[in-house]
Amino acid sequence: MYQGLTPLEILVARFKGRGWADDRVVLLPDVEEFSPLADQAQALGIKVSRFEQAQIVEKPLVLRQQRWNLEDDSGNDTWVGAAFARVVSENKWNTAVLVPLVNLLIDPEAVTSGLKLHRREAFDLTAATELISGAAWYIFEADLLNGLMNSHADLMWARGGLAWAIRKPLYPFKVGAYHCPRVRSSINVDLRLNSQRAAHAIAASRCENFVGPEFSYEDWLISSAWEAAYCDFAPQAINVEPANLCNAGCYACVYPQMQRPKTLMTLEIFSRLSSAFKPGDDCRWVFSGMGEPLLNPFLGEMVRATGCFSSMLLTSLQKLPPEGFPFSALDQVRISTDALAEEDFLKKRPGCSWKNIELFLNIAHELKTAAPDRFPELGISCVRHALTESQMQLFINYWKQVVRPVFRENFFRWPFESSPEQVQWYQILGEAVFAGARARSARVDFEPVRRRPCRHALLSTTILSDGRVTICPYDFEGKYAIGDLKVSDLREIWASEAARVFRSRHLELKLSDHEPCAKCSDWYHPF
Repeated sequence: MYQGLTPLEILVARFKGRGWADDRVVLLPDVEEFSPLADQAQALGIKVSRFEQAQIVEKPLVLRQQRWNLEDDSGNDTWVGAAFARVVSENKWNTAVLVPLVNLLIDPEAVTSGLKLHRREAFDLTAATELISGAAWYIFEADLLNGLMNSHADLMWARGGLAWAIRKPLYPFKVGAYHCPRVRSSINVDLRLNSQRAAHAIAASRCENFVGPEFSYEDWLISSAWEAAYCDFAPQAINVEPANLCNAGCYACVYPQMQRPKTLMTLEIFSRLSSAFKPGDDCRWVFSGMGEPLLNPFLGEMVRATGCFSSMLLTSLQKLPPEGFPFSALDQVRISTDALAEEDFLKKRPGCSWKNIELFLNIAHELKTAAPDRFPELGISCVRHALTESQMQLFINYWKQVVRPVFRENFFRWPFESSPEQVQWYQILGEAVFAGARARSARVDFEPVRRRPCRHALLSTTILSDGRVTICPYDFEGKYAIGDLKVSDLREIWASEAARVFRSRHLELKLSDHEPCAKCSDWYHPF
């Protein structure tokens, strides 16, 4: 609700008086939970079309965008193309504008301009691009939808089939892009109305014309102060350090310099952390830190406790997971290798085990083939530094032959029952300098030329093994801790005045010269 209005009421008011819509239809599944929305639409004088939920072919978990937690998640895999095509055909429309109810940042003037572009250029499809998730809209020609239904009805009934077909595309139809944003958001996030965080950010934003036809997407981005509300809601990425023990001496790691006591996180500390969050919170858990997480004998219980959230394990497999480890509670496992063969691996990562990696990948492949949705996506990473610099292309060439990441195919593979590969993704990482504790050794600097607000500072927090909460995953000594879980819970620490001021300065890029953030070159690293 926004100012007492529902999303449907807001969008109806926003598009009032535009004049180009001859008819309006709300498209809903035929399940009881959507009946109140159907009643509301009818009360507003809008037609309702219901389609059979049972006919939808749902994507397997491994093909869903939220499984991969990428920043370019557009949300289009919620569409049911066949239901949309049927409405267009039944109403004998030539052109249809698709306005998702969760996209409350749609600019009515932009849609009007998009229609002019669409008609002038005779596009089959026109889509808004380069907008934050939650502001997009789409214009379809009936011939395109009818053609896809006639030739690929099975895909159109599959969740995400239409979105995939127009990105592929299956046929040489004319796709247009409406993109002329003069203003970009400070942080790239998902503002579709599908989380409490997004609802809070929209409700707390300052905008006099949010409901009316004068609403402007660009004005809202500039003046509504939505970023602070979005970031202050709660941390979005929670980096947990189960252990700061490590048996390795990897090149480019600052572990040998670390002076803080070597400890294992206790279940008591982790329970205080995890109990502050509940199912439905849009937080992501990352088990990593300055040590090998699998050296903590309680890691399985920690992972199991976060099974209702998106979660990831970063490991070098210094120890193999024990029998019965709750892999189904994880979405991703990233394995650090920095090499393609054992001899080279042992030079760069002494103390780690190449045999453990080989053994684990074989076991994992068997488990994932047997139950793809019950086993996480596996990734292999390589840090670009002085010892790997000359091997980057070899790394890429090898894994390109082995791996076909689903996010490069727009989260769609047909048929859905396709067997998974042994590894699902690979990644080259930039070299971290840990707040200046070490010098960069690689020739290539991944840091963008233009500084942007740091997502680590704004949306993530790191819990050290002793329970202290620090502002940055690269604060390996815990020098800049802002709280302690033994004293306060994480939400209280996140909401403290010091934390809010710190985030505010990062949003405005007002960083003082004496703090490490001012000269940091690790801010660009993703969660």
